[in-house]
Amino acid sequence: MIKQILPIVVAACVAPCFAAEGWITDMDAAKKQAAEQKKDLMIEFTGSDWCGACIMQKKQALSLPEIQTAISRSFIPVELDYPRKKQQDAQTKTSLGTYKKSYGITGFPTLVFADAQGRPVHTVVGYANPAQVMQDTKKAAEALNTQQSLTNKLAEKLTDQQRRDTLVQLLKTVPQSSIRTFYKPALAELEKLDPKDASGILAKLHRDDLLHAQKLEWADTFRKKNIHILADQNPDEALSIMDSYLKKNGLLPEVKQAVLMQKVYLLMQQNRVNELE
Repeated sequence: MIKQILPIVVAACVAPCFAAEGWITDMDAAKKQAAEQKKDLMIEFTGSDWCGACIMQKKQALSLPEIQTAISRSFIPVELDYPRKKQQDAQTKTSLGTYKKSYGITGFPTLVFADAQGRPVHTVVGYANPAQVMQDTKKAAEALNTQQSLTNKLAEKLTDQQRRDTLVQLLKTVPQSSIRTFYKPALAELEKLDPKDASGILAKLHRDDLLHAQKLEWADTFRKKNIHILADQNPDEALSIMDSYLKKNGLLPEVKQAVLMQKVYLLMQQNRVNELE
């Protein structure tokens, strides 16, 4: 009986930390290993039992020996899996939910290249073939080298102007969506050194925040007004809601275009293209 139980216990201890060969599934363990080996992180966000593109990417690219060798030169590979069939405990689900939110994951698969602390510098959304993975791995390694050089420079004695310029360079090398989450100290210092926002970074972040808020607002309006149902049952009312929303002050062009596209689609369904302004 003991001989039968032992392999199961060992498997239970190993499974939470490792997925496919060489891939770690525990972020804390991956960060520790990256720090010890002076490497960075390549984080794969995947849906291993439902996402066709994820399965293809793993099989056709990420599992290839030459790709694994290229990745392992500079990165510790991490797999964060979001399955639909496989059972996961509550703690694992909570952790995965936190990572998905903090890294701003909106689709699968997504590859995030980050430093040993987990701060991202390059993100790839969607299926990537072997050549693309190799190219992105090289691009991320170069970006991380630049990031490290700028971080080292910030540790030196600099004038306020030099610090400001270096902080601007640093924040322009990373994904804008990650600045508020992973680069708060650098952003806070830049706000003090550049109160008039000569760099334009704060204005860009503000616009990104506004765009995200407006997209959520329109999605909420679409859902609450049941526009997808009205489009069939009362298309005139659906069009009226869209027209009213398009008149809102301060609506960003990207959101306006998204609403207009939905309006065009509805008019085409109703054979009323001639009503387009």
